Amino acid sequence: MRILRSLLLLWLTVALTAPMQAQAALKALASNIAAPAATRPVDLLGRTTPRGTVTGFMQAAQKGDTDTAAEYLQLPRQEGEVDSTRLVQDLKVLLDHGFAGRLVAITDSPELIYDPQLEPNHERVGDFAVNGHDLPLLVVRISDGNNGHIWLISWSTLGKVSDMANDVRSHELEGHLPHFFIRHTFLDIPIWVWIAFVLLMPVALLAGFAAVTLLRAPVWLLGRFSQRAAQSEVWKNIRRPVLLFATAAAHAIGMLGLLTVPLLFRETYFKVLSVALVYAVAWLLWDFVTVWTRRMRRRMTAPEERGTLSLTLLLHRMLKVCIAMAAVFGILSMAGVNLSAALATLGIGGIALALAAQKTIENLFGGISILSDRVMRVGDLCKVGDTIGTVEDIGLRSTRIRTYERGLISVPNGVLATVNVENLSARDKMRIFCKLGLRYETTRPQLNAVLKQITHMLQEHTRVESTTAWVRLAKLGDNALELEMQAYVLTCDYNDFTAVREGILMNVLDIIEGCGTALASPSQTLYLAKSTTLSVPTAE
Repeated sequence: MRILRSLLLLWLTVALTAPMQAQAALKALASNIAAPAATRPVDLLGRTTPRGTVTGFMQAAQKGDTDTAAEYLQLPRQEGEVDSTRLVQDLKVLLDHGFAGRLVAITDSPELIYDPQLEPNHERVGDFAVNGHDLPLLVVRISDGNNGHIWLISWSTLGKVSDMANDVRSHELEGHLPHFFIRHTFLDIPIWVWIAFVLLMPVALLAGFAAVTLLRAPVWLLGRFSQRAAQSEVWKNIRRPVLLFATAAAHAIGMLGLLTVPLLFRETYFKVLSVALVYAVAWLLWDFVTVWTRRMRRRMTAPEERGTLSLTLLLHRMLKVCIAMAAVFGILSMAGVNLSAALATLGIGGIALALAAQKTIENLFGGISILSDRVMRVGDLCKVGDTIGTVEDIGLRSTRIRTYERGLISVPNGVLATVNVENLSARDKMRIFCKLGLRYETTRPQLNAVLKQITHMLQEHTRVESTTAWVRLAKLGDNALELEMQAYVLTCDYNDFTAVREGILMNVLDIIEGCGTALASPSQTLYLAKSTTLSVPTAE
């Protein structure tokens, strides 16, 4: 019932606002406000453009003002030769029931588009199609002494509309309706059109429910075989926008496909219908984004996935903002609003905002790059510059790192995007590298024994990668025989690594002691020599 009330309220709003929107839109079309007053002559009837001429004629003819409507026609010089009232009525009937196009598609430029297939100063702005017969709608650009150049509906078209109008009258619905519903109007629209508009609402609503039911059938069949599909929340969120979309489409089929409504009403109805469809599509996309975000949040429960969750929430908000802005701009454009100034204002405002919030935007995109590239995750041990610590949180502005001294450092994401970040937790093995100094009193056999036993110990160790373990005499230092030792411990846990390293170093000490030598201590050797005095022979 809540859905039914919402749809009825929407259609009631449309029904009440459509006439006002029609009048406002058509006045905007006829006034030609888009052209600067300094460069375009002012015509009180709005005949400076082809669209203004056709629209102005329809407005005057809809009100029954045949004298004003005749001002939009190119009549023969001797007007007594033609019945202008009858001609206005025939052209209106033909525009209402045989015009294959829309008023907004007619050019709004006052300049002539040359066509070599047409007579001079003529332009084709549409076509009439009635029972397999076609007639071009031509307008002619003539010079007016007071207003410069104006556009009129060409006599090339007017001379042929009577026969086609009679053919339309023989098949139109109005000929089978009581004269009361045709003669009386509301907002210059015949009563029968409003009655058809209102009566089609419940029919369209029933058609919408039928379409929703048909779309629900596959979901129900999947639910019979899969409990997960039966509990899916996707359908629960999209059925309302689907109902609105199907209802609007069904109403449009009835109004435009089964009935032939006046051109002015049809133009406004197209705008209202477009607004409803754009709203339904935006609603559908909005619900899809909501369902997707809920699923991602349910999956990301681990602490290390909080950064990705932040990125997901940011993307969720950005998508919704984009959907809302696209819907608003689409609706305004369909309502006839000129968006050039609005878009230019948004562009200038966006540049000013970007300059004012340069650092914030830099940190934001830095956070997005860190989260998308998965440089680090919450819980990883990382080295950033000279700082080593555990990542506790990755936000959209900064990343917090807990150091070994238990301090908490907040690093802006913009800085992280420009410095080298070493993820120590991403290592598949951990390296032991140390230098050993043996005393110079160590003999050659003792040195060979130390090298051989340490190598054997490393290669036989179960926690050490044997193919990359080695120990070598590297340098004859000032105070010791320097050895270098390398070994990769097959672990990623730092605490486990320190325990294995401790055991290996203890074994090295035992080997050195067992070979009869020792580690060298920093020392200096002082050599003392007795001086000898040379005797100088004396002369006798």
